[in-house]
Amino acid sequence: MFWADVIAQDIKKRKLPQEKVDDMKTPSGRIHVGALRAVTTHDIVYKALIDAGVKARFSYVFDNQDPMDGVPVYLDKEKYEKYLGVPLFMIPPPEKGAKDFAEYYALEFKNGFNQIGCDPEIIWGTDLYLSGRMNEGIKKCLDQVDKIRKIYEDLYKKPMPKDWYPFNVYCPNCNKVSTAKVTDWDGEFVTFECRVDAVKWTKGCGYKGKTSPFATKEKIAGKLPWKVEWPVKWQAIGVTVEGAGKDHMTKGGSHDLAKRVAEEVLGYKTPYAFAHEFFLVGGRKMSSSKGTGVSVVELLEVLPPQLIRFLIAKTKLNQAINFDPAGDTIPKLFDEYQKASDAYFNKTDQDLARVFELSQIARLAEDSPRSGGAGGKSRRGEIQKPPSIRFSTLAQWVQMPNMQEQIKKENVQEWAKYARVWIEKYAPESEKFLVQEKLPETAKNLSGKQKDLLKKIALALDNNFDAEEFQTEIYEIGKELNLNGKQTFAAIYLSFIGKDHGPKAAWLIKSLDKKFVKERLLEASE
Repeated sequence: MFWADVIAQDIKKRKLPQEKVDDMKTPSGRIHVGALRAVTTHDIVYKALIDAGVKARFSYVFDNQDPMDGVPVYLDKEKYEKYLGVPLFMIPPPEKGAKDFAEYYALEFKNGFNQIGCDPEIIWGTDLYLSGRMNEGIKKCLDQVDKIRKIYEDLYKKPMPKDWYPFNVYCPNCNKVSTAKVTDWDGEFVTFECRVDAVKWTKGCGYKGKTSPFATKEKIAGKLPWKVEWPVKWQAIGVTVEGAGKDHMTKGGSHDLAKRVAEEVLGYKTPYAFAHEFFLVGGRKMSSSKGTGVSVVELLEVLPPQLIRFLIAKTKLNQAINFDPAGDTIPKLFDEYQKASDAYFNKTDQDLARVFELSQIARLAEDSPRSGGAGGKSRRGEIQKPPSIRFSTLAQWVQMPNMQEQIKKENVQEWAKYARVWIEKYAPESEKFLVQEKLPETAKNLSGKQKDLLKKIALALDNNFDAEEFQTEIYEIGKELNLNGKQTFAAIYLSFIGKDHGPKAAWLIKSLDKKFVKERLLEASE
């Protein structure tokens, strides 16, 4: 059974009135494909729940109240260094079009995951605080600070300072939250100081004060540290299903801490959890704040949306996705997608067919995708069969002059767009070819029989064969001259593109101007 259906069936046994699937991300910079695996995995689980007849909702939290802890390499360091330690929603955006830094990168990511068929309800971290829904959890955490210190000590095997509290204030003097440490709690107000040496990467201002930790409709006083904030958000939102990357789910990791805070401090049942491996690009883990890796926007330039979903859906949760656009990774992915399509339309491999089904972008639900449909039922729009032309063939076609008509005829313009990108940016040299304006030097290596072959092919041009017939004719001419297939077609490639291999010769010739082809064949044969 497909992995998401296994999870859905397991969750269904609980028979809750409604399941609430959720995922979260801090928009500390350009959000990379590692986070894309997370949101898409949750979307696939959510849709598997709907298909299993479970009433479900899907939300996504942008933690915009987190501090900037590093300036991404693609931004002006001088301009942004002064904001280190300041919450993201208080920092100006890199460009116009967003109200703050967090929104700028969050909306870019949202646009990306919307394009690949994920449409969760968006929740902003600041709105959660301003709504007052976090206040009850904040009070419980401060009131039971001894329990939380003990949880930290149990998991991390080191003593916690007696003046440590699970809350950081937004300093009213310098706005920094990373440096404004709470030192006391009297049940109503927290005492805090913005310590100059609180962290190594920015300095506090030294301000000391006392404030209520509870947000009002107009003002957020501060925030919980994220490992404690995580379970408080579960409770505030009502999350019942949430997975995470394996780095959070390791024994003694952040999820273990969040689970204990949820159950021992908040009295909230830990959401159904699942771990997923990383999404690597060329073997490297991505980082938004450090500015390393491929963004969702960049990935959408390389692959169509449904192929991105397919890449994520087909990979088991305990397997890393190591996507390297160089080499033959992309052509193979398109081939796999076509194979999955065959499984779906021919009703053969059930799991592969299911992967294809959940890779589709268009989906019609009885209610909006966010609500999950009343009663958990869903309908999909008609699923279109993908092109039958292989990506590797398309990659050849886009390099041939005058093949646009053939591309239109086969209705593969969309895939051809990605084939061009692959050829231009990632394809190995062996897959690239360019018809030379002048006779390549390699033509000097032609044998006498190969030159005779070219003369005969030049004469055969007048017969107006279609490409398939012409390919057979070329092979037969070579056979008459006792040339094998490799020798026959190499003669053509050496004369036009300067290599001993290339696309189907007849298609290449038919894509070129007839007068040019005849002159080149005769020139090479002399």
